[in-house]
Amino acid sequence: MKIFHVARFLLLGLILLGVGTAVSCNTAEEAVEPSAEEVSEIEIPAEVMVVRESALEHLRTIAQVCVPPEGTPWDSATNDDFADTGTSIYLFSAEECKLNISYPSPATDETLFYVALRNASLDFCWQAFVDAQGKIQSTGYDMVEPGLVNPSAQHCEEQGYTFEIRTREDGKQCGACVFSAEDMCNAWDYFYGNCGPAE
Repeated sequence: MKIFHVARFLLLGLILLGVGTAVSCNTAEEAVEPSAEEVSEIEIPAEVMVVRESALEHLRTIAQVCVPPEGTPWDSATNDDFADTGTSIYLFSAEECKLNISYPSPATDETLFYVALRNASLDFCWQAFVDAQGKIQSTGYDMVEPGLVNPSAQHCEEQGYTFEIRTREDGKQCGACVFSAEDMCNAWDYFYGNCGPAE
């Protein structure tokens, strides 16, 4: 009789262990969220992805700390505010980084894509022109492509402020939205609503 009670106790323990394992496995599976690109409903053109990956690979070579590691999921969105200018814009964000790609639509093999990356926590900004094959043509503001819109500059100016290219002490050039002689912020930070004119 004592053996029967021990066996029944062991059997009950095994059943509870099995149920607990199944519940914890199901919970773990449910807790894993798919990457933003898996749940994204927007269709991202192949050439935009080529440009993005090329820019990120370049940045990981020159400024690895400023971009997330390879394989990090990126949230993606589009911005139709500039459609009337014939410009397509794709916005990507991951961790502290925001990456923007804009270009005249429709894209062709000769199209140059304007790419801007901002990591506000590190006060890092980078911009470049990249061709449809992913080759970086220039970095910084040393080349202006006619008809290619910089959304942060246009947004700043549409709000009645002045967009300026400022050279920082480290030599990097960043776009600034100037609200007054004493008040300004990074143009992409203003574009994303992270800063604005002092009250």
